[in-house]
Amino acid sequence: MRRFLRPGHDPARERLKRDLFQFNKTVEHGFPHQPSALGYSPSLRILAIGTRSGAIKLYGAPGVEFMGLHRENNAVVQIHFLPGQCQLVTLLDDNSLHLWSLKVKSGVSELQEDESFTLRGPPGAAPSATQITVVLPHSSCQLLYLGTESGSVFMVQLPAFRALEDQTISSDAVLQRLPEEVRHRRAFEMVEALQEHPRDPNQILIGYSRGLVVIWDLQGSCVLCHFLSSQQLENVCWQRDGHLIVSCHSDGSYCQWPVSSDTLQLEPLRSCVPYGPFPCKAITKIFWLTTKQGLPFTIFQGGMPRASYGDRHCISVIHNGQQTAFDFTSRVIDFTVLIEANPEAALDDPYALVVLAEEELVVIDLQTAGWPPVQPPYLASLHCSAITCSHHVSNIPLKLWERIIAAGSRQNTHFSTMEWPIDGGTSLAPAPPQRDLLLTGWALPTGTRTAQCGSGMPRASACGCSTSSARYGCSSPTQTPARASVPRVRTSGPPSARWALSTPTATIPGWASRRFSSADTVATWLWPARQGRCWCWS
Repeated sequence: MRRFLRPGHDPARERLKRDLFQFNKTVEHGFPHQPSALGYSPSLRILAIGTRSGAIKLYGAPGVEFMGLHRENNAVVQIHFLPGQCQLVTLLDDNSLHLWSLKVKSGVSELQEDESFTLRGPPGAAPSATQITVVLPHSSCQLLYLGTESGSVFMVQLPAFRALEDQTISSDAVLQRLPEEVRHRRAFEMVEALQEHPRDPNQILIGYSRGLVVIWDLQGSCVLCHFLSSQQLENVCWQRDGHLIVSCHSDGSYCQWPVSSDTLQLEPLRSCVPYGPFPCKAITKIFWLTTKQGLPFTIFQGGMPRASYGDRHCISVIHNGQQTAFDFTSRVIDFTVLIEANPEAALDDPYALVVLAEEELVVIDLQTAGWPPVQPPYLASLHCSAITCSHHVSNIPLKLWERIIAAGSRQNTHFSTMEWPIDGGTSLAPAPPQRDLLLTGWALPTGTRTAQCGSGMPRASACGCSTSSARYGCSSPTQTPARASVPRVRTSGPPSARWALSTPTATIPGWASRRFSSADTVATWLWPARQGRCWCWS
């Protein structure tokens, strides 16, 4: 019966387990797990991604990658680069701020955490008094403006993270500087947006959740002008010349407000509900960008009709009479638009749209007709579908390697010819001594199987292979060949009464970019990302 007894705690056995089965993390590669925040530096041309586990990862040119980890395992809520500096500030969900720097040591750059800070309120104050909702780094790189749930805006000096209590912009101070008829109309509630004037660093725009937007003069401590909206405010943006403000709201609308000498703006210059007139979801973020052609780009997140498309994860682009909604299969974490880096430039001239979703990073070329996606050289999401098998092949012969790449390049016609726009830094890693492939396979909904090939870590690229074709891309499943039959179905209804969407569509798993049109409509569908869809009206 002794052989059925469970052994007790044996220290020697535990030491043996640690010696034989101790696993240590040596390197991380691929798409970050559970991303939660996005940041971009136009001067450094580096992208930052924060995760729910407190990690922060920086990506530049292929091979340039930095990683930092907060001491607390709290989710990263916001990431902001200091203008023109090799520094960034992160906000965690525990209301703490952290300052990071890229420093050169022994000839290479590394990411280090310099300072941390937690905003403290006066004794007895409610927690919402210092709960940070918005972070605005000032162009001087010496000040940080913090909007809170109480409606106050705190000022913090960098890099020491010293709070300047005497320069706090409280909601009471703003209220006293507003006309009498406005004071009793609405409460301030939380600060939803903070924007610095693009031409005058002494002016900042403060947006409150109840729809009030004010332009505050930092030197004179006064309200220069204010705007009133009847809908709850979600976000605002400032046109590059500072003469126009665009606000987005909870009812799926956005409004244009001219900035003039008049302190009160009763009505917006223009109000639009892109997917109305039926009830729509909130537009949570918006960009209004000027171009050389004269027609601006309007890019926003959300705003889809609640009844038919309320569960979709969409980002819409409007330009030159064309309105396109990019639909992603996973939740959109955040997005940004790459524009002219020089702050003195007269125009924005956007050239790429960067979208961070829960399962992928998508870059869309805004300068090419049709707005095709840009082929990513890294951040492969190998777990985009349920993997059923995998195999590693090492030391691939050069001729075979070149043939695989050549075969895959013939199927990349749907990608843009634009070079990868996030190209900051220089990789000092030597060329890999050998070429490796990671083959992963999964079962498609049709019951068939396909294989995917991933190259070695220095290249961070992948290709998908099947019996009929090979494709070189970033974690891309095999695309349906052009000669194959594609199942077509009809949509279940238009997104709004204004736009009739009756184009036949197809379900193609994985990355694809195809157009399907019919004789009775001018609408088209695109797939710019993995199982993504795009509605395009013309």
